[in-house]
Amino acid sequence: MSDTVLEARDISKKFIIGTSERLTFFKSLHNKFTGSASREFWALKDINFKVKRGQMVAVFGHNGAGKTTLLRILAHILKPTSGACFKTLPVSCMFELGIGFNPLQTALENVYLYGALHGIPKKEIDKKLPDIVDFAELNNFMGARLMEFSSGMRARLAFATVMQTLKGIIMVDEVLSVGDVSFQKKCTSAFEKVLNNGHTILFISHGLGEVKKLCSKALYIEHGKQLAYSNVNEVDEMYTSRMKNFSRD
Repeated sequence: MSDTVLEARDISKKFIIGTSERLTFFKSLHNKFTGSASREFWALKDINFKVKRGQMVAVFGHNGAGKTTLLRILAHILKPTSGACFKTLPVSCMFELGIGFNPLQTALENVYLYGALHGIPKKEIDKKLPDIVDFAELNNFMGARLMEFSSGMRARLAFATVMQTLKGIIMVDEVLSVGDVSFQKKCTSAFEKVLNNGHTILFISHGLGEVKKLCSKALYIEHGKQLAYSNVNEVDEMYTSRMKNFSRD
């Protein structure tokens, strides 16, 4: 039995600039009668890779490379223009921390609200609450309204809560920047424990330094094209070499 839990086959994604995809048909009619060309943008082109159970894979590249688009396709939030994604486990997403939180409610109320949004019974949140509060380091602030929190406090509460909802294949979009340096190290340790429990993680990163210790492989994307999918150290060397060549030009 294969231990592959996620596979991307020839995934490509096209956007029509200046309109939504549901208006593409009308845009096509307009182009036909006016002779104007469609403004197409290919965010991804022919992405292929496999992820095994228990791996942490860095999805790596500059801003606008197509990383977030890829993860949203893998999570079935977006549909690919062509190609397909196959997975054998459910997907949990850590894309925008705090989505679903209510700033007028207390931190405690928001923990239960977030749990309910993710289908977690109240009894289960009751059991996990001490770990959430302790991890977020907000023991003395759970009765305060979220609007009174700093952005760092909100991010810590969101991260601590989300960590209790994760299962299956976990897709992470740049969340290791929450809080201060000590809390970031705490987050990294939390991901390490998740990996040790057999979960699979895809992690978006602009640089490999923060995740090299955890990642076994890296997917390198630039301008929507897959440049490499290999050992994380090999991809790091490739990136460093490319940057040196760019700086000479």
